[in-house]
Amino acid sequence: MTSQEVKNKLDGVGCGMCLAKWTQVTMHLSTGMTHSCHHPAPHKIPLREIRRNPSALHNTRFKKMKRKEMLEGKRPDECNYCWNVEDNSDSFSDRVFKSSEPWSIDSFDEITNSSWKTDFNPKYVEVSFSNTCNFKCAYCGPQYTSKWVEEIEKHGPYKTSTNFNQIDSLRERDEMPFKQNEENPYVEAFWEWWPDLYKDLHTFRITGGEPLLSKDTFKVLEYIRDNWEDNPNLSLAINTNMNVPTKLMEKFITLCNDLSNNNKVRELNNLLISIAQKMAF
Repeated sequence: MTSQEVKNKLDGVGCGMCLAKWTQVTMHLSTGMTHSCHHPAPHKIPLREIRRNPSALHNTRFKKMKRKEMLEGKRPDECNYCWNVEDNSDSFSDRVFKSSEPWSIDSFDEITNSSWKTDFNPKYVEVSFSNTCNFKCAYCGPQYTSKWVEEIEKHGPYKTSTNFNQIDSLRERDEMPFKQNEENPYVEAFWEWWPDLYKDLHTFRITGGEPLLSKDTFKVLEYIRDNWEDNPNLSLAINTNMNVPTKLMEKFITLCNDLSNNNKVRELNNLLISIAQKMAF
């Protein structure tokens, strides 16, 4: 379908309709935050919701209310980036491009014929299990690297225009990351949901922190290795700095070779390598 055809199809439901609210998600499990797109700010996942329904890592009450607005022809305020594009230019906004993805548009009828209250397994998932990282890159922050947390706790934050590295403000907003050795109810909910989620996935992307320092990354790879027949068409992507201890790297390479060489995933060619210089004071 062309972009115009997709837009017409979406607008047939409502001028604010975007399939990304259903079909994709980024989950920051170390802080308990979630969002369906990089434009709206992440919102907190209520613990009471995931205790009842682990898929509330994606299907939060907050997000379902935004879906309701879309199905009723309204434009959710948090999606203003796309409305600004559409109201001030002839360009297609990201709601069209994100909905155009084959794994998204194929779910159009299922989504539009269901209630806004219905839980939906996303097709594209990006997950961060932990902020544990061995680097403290200047473009990052304490939500995404434990080394930044250690640095700030020892020396204090340095000033930035947005105060993004203020630990006190993270605590005030209830966004302070769990430490890797702490029990994390969001990670526990993920593993409760994972067997059901896995079978519907098109793309699964692991980010961090540094994913190769998280035991949950290897748990995912081992699960796929042992249960690949439930979803042999999965596309797997991993963000990594590739600077972890040799034993972990060897374990990672062995698992990846098994998945790739034995066709246990559709593709494993998306190793997104971040190379940056460590920050030191």
